Amino acid sequence: MNILAFETSSQVLSVAVKKENGPVSEIHIQGFMKHAENLLPSINTLLKRKKLNIAQIDTCLIGAGPGSFTGLRIGFATLKSLQLVRSRLCYGAVSTDIIAENADLPDHTVLEVCLDARRQKIYHRTYLRTNGHWVATATLRVLDADEWLGQIPAGAYLAGDACIQYGDRIKKELKTKKIHFLPESFWYPRASSMIRWVPNKGLVKSPDVRLKPLKTAADFQPLYFRLSEAEEKRALAVSP
Repeated sequence: MNILAFETSSQVLSVAVKKENGPVSEIHIQGFMKHAENLLPSINTLLKRKKLNIAQIDTCLIGAGPGSFTGLRIGFATLKSLQLVRSRLCYGAVSTDIIAENADLPDHTVLEVCLDARRQKIYHRTYLRTNGHWVATATLRVLDADEWLGQIPAGAYLAGDACIQYGDRIKKELKTKKIHFLPESFWYPRASSMIRWVPNKGLVKSPDVRLKPLKTAADFQPLYFRLSEAEEKRALAVSP
């Protein structure tokens, strides 16, 4: 089984390819404004590296969000285009789950994955390390920044791009809670993390529960979790 995975929800474009019975090759490119420009060339580079063509890809994995509205649309538009060329198995994953997968910490560690949703909002999900795996302790939520800061548990580890804007404030206001920040390289979802959830042998009949099958047209839509800025302004304009 040959697998293509890509993640376009953050400012770091991540693309990975795994050839059957071979190692994973991956490319990361920084910069929100370049995802549309770099996604297909990155896929092509990795396919050439693996001596594959796109028709030989059996399964596609995509980071479904939340994250950048534009980035997610680029990712799903590309996936839909690939499906027009050849129908294949497709799976989507929540971006916070992908970020958590890359953090190798001891059992009983609490991990807060926090993504900047803009306009003083945070995409947030809490995980507990259990038997070497991350288990989400709650559904993903969108919170006001102040509300989220008040809920961060003592001793937690933080990952996600919300650390850029709120890191200094956390260090100052939550000093007594002894919050730990993972290195910045762990703040963004990696395409290779999704590939690790796929069974090593056979077809993906029962993928990891964090991989959701994409079957209907409705499935091939990003997970936004909130309205866009334009939609929010329109809602306010028409509200009584």
